[in-house]
Amino acid sequence: MRPRKKSHRIIIWTSVPLIIVALLIGWRPTLKYKLQRARENWKTATLRQLAGMSITNEQIRTETDQLKNPTPSLDFGWVNQHVILMTNGDYLVYAWRHGANNGVVDHLFLACGTDGKWYYSTYHFCNQMAGIRGDDPAGSIAEFAKRYFVRQFDGKSDDCLKHTWPPN
Repeated sequence: MRPRKKSHRIIIWTSVPLIIVALLIGWRPTLKYKLQRARENWKTATLRQLAGMSITNEQIRTETDQLKNPTPSLDFGWVNQHVILMTNGDYLVYAWRHGANNGVVDHLFLACGTDGKWYYSTYHFCNQMAGIRGDDPAGSIAEFAKRYFVRQFDGKSDDCLKHTWPPN
């Protein structure tokens, strides 16, 4: 009976580390896939939402007016909840998704500009766009795009899921 217990112990002590290593190897791709699916689902819903927003939308008009006419008690700088106002008067109607910061880039910024073009970025804007609120306002959408690694896309495709930041 003794030799059999010893062989069970050997099997257990060699199997457990192998199982742990296998789980660790499988965990990262599974997490990455889960985050990727979440970004894809968010993108699809957000593009539909942004397509319906424009200057005729009451919320967008209100936010744009607040940015153009700040008061001492209500000054958002150049970034409101859904609108980023450039100094030349152009603006972006945007939405952003703050990622998990776990080594897999899953931040996503989507926007439609007054020029009618669609934009995206994986720049880490941080919560409530804190990453840009303290910056000087961009002069134009082109300047904003250069500064924050923003790329243009067709407003529908998965091209907006490609990484723009960190730069290669």
